[in-house]
Amino acid sequence: MYVIFEGGEGTGKSSTMKAVAERLEQNHNYEALLTYHPGSTALGTHIRKLVKYPQLISEDIIMDPLSRQVLYMADTINFIELILKPSLAKNKTVFADRSSFISGLVYATAEEVDQTEIMRLMQIVDPPRADRVYVFICPWEISQKRVNAQSRLSETKGDHYDNESSVFHDKINQIYGNLQCYNQEFAMMISRVAALDNIVHVDASLPQDKVVDFVYNDYLAASAWNPRISTSDIS
Repeated sequence: MYVIFEGGEGTGKSSTMKAVAERLEQNHNYEALLTYHPGSTALGTHIRKLVKYPQLISEDIIMDPLSRQVLYMADTINFIELILKPSLAKNKTVFADRSSFISGLVYATAEEVDQTEIMRLMQIVDPPRADRVYVFICPWEISQKRVNAQSRLSETKGDHYDNESSVFHDKINQIYGNLQCYNQEFAMMISRVAALDNIVHVDASLPQDKVVDFVYNDYLAASAWNPRISTSDIS
């Protein structure tokens, strides 16, 4: 199984992914490989610092939205070739905190990058299709409190997106909430990553234990069928 956890800042996707993996291991002796984007490879670690905290490298770095997405895609290609494909070939389950093919499209759209440019960028590589995509939706006023709490514990005081306006984050939520039907071109690009009916929206405003229960139970149900066919094909 290849499972992607998507959503805006502070929606709890990372903590939920970890909690679901821990529960699967405890209850079923079932191990999932946890990956984070950018940052799961040695190259990705450096890309993560560059795109999220450029000021820690140089105060002179000015990064436009398209350049940022190109760097994210470089991380994704490195992850696909070094981790994802070899792991799936060995029948390992991979949990991914984000996919540049989805989050890159969402965030680039919110930053008003020409969709044609994003489509060209996504044609560089064909990713293995995910068996499940969990999209975490949470109002920004709730997510912001979580982000601020995390930032107070960090020397970096939030990354590039953490410090964007509420208008920007509301737009991110709107796009994620309409992932399968934002527009025809958008849906076509998303379908390269996963069948549209394998995308599950999660109410991330609920208490964490309720969110974990929902994802855990859905994952158990989804993993009971052949992971490479769509839910619409299951009677």
